[in-house]
Amino acid sequence: MCGIAGILGPDPLDHARLEIATDRMRHRGPDRAGYLSGPPVSLGHRRLAILDLSEAGNQPMQNEDGSIHLVCNGEIYNYHELTRELLAKGHRFSSRSDSEVLLHLYEEWGEQMLNGVNGMFAFLLWDERRNKLLAAVDRFGKKPLYYAASAGRLVLASEMKSLLEFPWVDRTLDHIALDRYLSLRHVPAPFTPFRGVRKLEPATLMVWHAEQITLSRWWRPRPASAPEGNDALESFQCLVEDAVRLRLISDVPVGFYLSGGVDSTTIAALAKKHSASARDALTVGFGNRFDEHEIAGQVAAHLGLTFHSLTVEPDDFALMDRIVWHMDEPLGDMIVLPAFLLAQAAKKHVTVVLTGDGADEILAGYLHQRVMILRQRHEGWLKRPGVAKGLSLLLEHTPVSWLNRAFDYPDRFGTREREKLVEVAVNSGDWAYCYEALTSCFTSMDKLALYTPEFARVSAAEPLAEIYRQQLAEADGFSFLSRLSLLDLRWWIPIIVLYRLDKMAMAHAVETRSPFLDYRVVEAALNLPDNLKLSSREGKEILFRMQRRLLPKPLTMRRKQAFYMPFLERHKAAYQGWVAEMVSRKRVEQRGFFRWQAVAQMQRHATAGSMLANRQLVSLAQLEHWFSIFVP
Repeated sequence: MCGIAGILGPDPLDHARLEIATDRMRHRGPDRAGYLSGPPVSLGHRRLAILDLSEAGNQPMQNEDGSIHLVCNGEIYNYHELTRELLAKGHRFSSRSDSEVLLHLYEEWGEQMLNGVNGMFAFLLWDERRNKLLAAVDRFGKKPLYYAASAGRLVLASEMKSLLEFPWVDRTLDHIALDRYLSLRHVPAPFTPFRGVRKLEPATLMVWHAEQITLSRWWRPRPASAPEGNDALESFQCLVEDAVRLRLISDVPVGFYLSGGVDSTTIAALAKKHSASARDALTVGFGNRFDEHEIAGQVAAHLGLTFHSLTVEPDDFALMDRIVWHMDEPLGDMIVLPAFLLAQAAKKHVTVVLTGDGADEILAGYLHQRVMILRQRHEGWLKRPGVAKGLSLLLEHTPVSWLNRAFDYPDRFGTREREKLVEVAVNSGDWAYCYEALTSCFTSMDKLALYTPEFARVSAAEPLAEIYRQQLAEADGFSFLSRLSLLDLRWWIPIIVLYRLDKMAMAHAVETRSPFLDYRVVEAALNLPDNLKLSSREGKEILFRMQRRLLPKPLTMRRKQAFYMPFLERHKAAYQGWVAEMVSRKRVEQRGFFRWQAVAQMQRHATAGSMLANRQLVSLAQLEHWFSIFVP
């Protein structure tokens, strides 16, 4: 795990700046800095030593004759297997580093080098002889890679702030990207908040050659036949266990992020079968009835792990400046705060952490997936004339107190949430618009009330629903449930989960690894029968069956608990103070994007305890905080 940067172009001043740009990522790689100096190409690397701690593992790396150069961020998990294959073909290795295998794969296979790679990575590879630069990211975008191009120059880096060291990078705000942010609570790839900066989408290969840039997708999941029943359980558990085994390979200490939920407990239980040295488990809580300390501690004790717990305190809100700076882009979720604290605590004990992330997306663990399946079962009825309208009217007149009884969160289900349900019902006849209304933080109706006329004009874009519809159609051959998972893998996992994991952990030089996002596990999950993912109980049915094999019954009875930052009384003053500063009337009116009356109404709903209004306020506050740091 590292920070990488590269510049291609004729200007010596650009190449001189690369060292400064690379050093902006010192937190990602505190162990060593390395450079290849051009022109035409310069490469920079900040190393966090994980495998082969010797100088042989330093980067940039070269092939046998010194004509190909590489900087890589991430891990190639199956490098032992690939190394054996390449040695048999006559390649010579100079290190025990996993990254070096990429050099020899390129020598052997050229641009087809990634087909057999199992890993999380972003890399830059410069082929001097062919005058060709390759840049690529892994299948799910676990490792970020930003880039900017202008007038024959190309600059790339693991973090956007490094690109901003180059004065020619266009920092004009991308209003369409900001509109997407308000829907999704993040800016989806390939966009960033700046028009002149883009990020590679998952499974993307960029090639620069003859002053031309081409982008291609190097992997797509494919439908396949799958075993059923106990055979499916055995096969899936073997895959997950092997993914865990590969992610335990490390020359530095390994630990776990552990909640009491099925995802992380399954990973920890499988890991203990393969490693006695992975001993530390960490949990963060909030000091409320949803706190996970007790159950996580019980799991840790059963597995013989050393348990470390921490609680988010009101004073921790003072960290928001650092968090927003490290995130590079606005992220409308307060989960960044406990994630930052968790990585900070982890660094005291370990350098590598295994997590349970990814299971919800691939195994129907989310409420919106289950709602959409319910809608699909009744699609014929919902498409009948007047049904969607009648359903929306029924919800509109349902007392919020009734709805609140089924709302198992610390925050209150109120009129704001009911309005959202009404919009979902209005659109229930069309799955794509229903899905957009269900999953968006700010729906199209919210935006009509929020946007100023000028911002509405400059941010107008194709509805997300139409993009969802097209992408679902392209996933032909998978069940509807699996296609919903593919939407989550495209629109949710890369930024909200993986970029947050990467940037909050790398702020403290900690590497996170997610076995459920091993591509073999993902492909197997997508091809599982629906009844092994979604049961009458809840999602992740196959995972619960696995957990019951690995842990005693008292530790397997817990219902799903989202990793969610509640707005509690003890945090209220600190939270509201931060929001009041970021979303003040003066700031809102000076920015000119939003109507103050709509923001003030949102604040009133939030004060009354509305979860949705608080989520929307957090999105606005995070955006304004980002402006204050990155847009002078």
